[in-house]
Amino acid sequence: MKIKEIVPYAMSFTFHKKIKDVVLDMLFPRRCVICDEVLDFGNNIENKYVCSDCKSRYKYVFEFIKEPTCKKCGAMISDYDEAYCIRCKNKMYESFEYGFGLLRYNEYVKESLHKVKYNGRKEYLEFYGKCIARAFYNRIKKINPDCFVPVPIHKKRLLKRNYNQAAVLSHVISNELKNYNINIPVNENIIFRKKNTVALNKLNEEDRKNQLSDAFYVNNKEGIESVIIVDDILTTGGTIDEMAKILKKNGVKKIYFIVISIVDSI
Repeated sequence: MKIKEIVPYAMSFTFHKKIKDVVLDMLFPRRCVICDEVLDFGNNIENKYVCSDCKSRYKYVFEFIKEPTCKKCGAMISDYDEAYCIRCKNKMYESFEYGFGLLRYNEYVKESLHKVKYNGRKEYLEFYGKCIARAFYNRIKKINPDCFVPVPIHKKRLLKRNYNQAAVLSHVISNELKNYNINIPVNENIIFRKKNTVALNKLNEEDRKNQLSDAFYVNNKEGIESVIIVDDILTTGGTIDEMAKILKKNGVKKIYFIVISIVDSI
């Protein structure tokens, strides 16, 4: 795109986007969160995240979670008369209050979030974070936590990946909520991962427990009492449960969670 074509775009969206962001979009264009193709410049400026070709299959690809849902983990269930999914019936986690998520976990979401973790597509988290804030701002306001707490990753993994996707997501949600006059900070200094666990999605339940045992430590000097844990995917709930247990031992009284996607347990 020539300079004379770029200037009108930049002028038109001065109130919505800083000039430096326009330049960054030109140099490092966003990609479609569905197909990973580069978005055209106009889409970048308008803060769109899905390419024109994928718009028609947006609702098919992203299966937004809707009622009935499990009262504990937020997963979709098939019967309004049931309170809990099979996963929560079997485990009945007591360390956290409850949680909720944006999307059912399908192959499209799996691929998109895999690119976030392993292909550097950090910009996808802006889309997911904004969607979460817009969908759940009333619930979050009702909970009124002291802060968002991203699931931590080990320092070795952080050096390799260059970012913690849960932390990036937390900051996007926090910033977007300001549009609804909700101010909830992100706290990355209350809980840390001291054990560099292997990828848990490939482990059975017993091996997951062994990996998560003594994996975290808490430093609650601020006396925080209520938090929302933020992560990308809820699979078994083991990570959040383990975090919640140690947070409660260190003075946090109410613990909730929010995730991009929840694996079905029907």
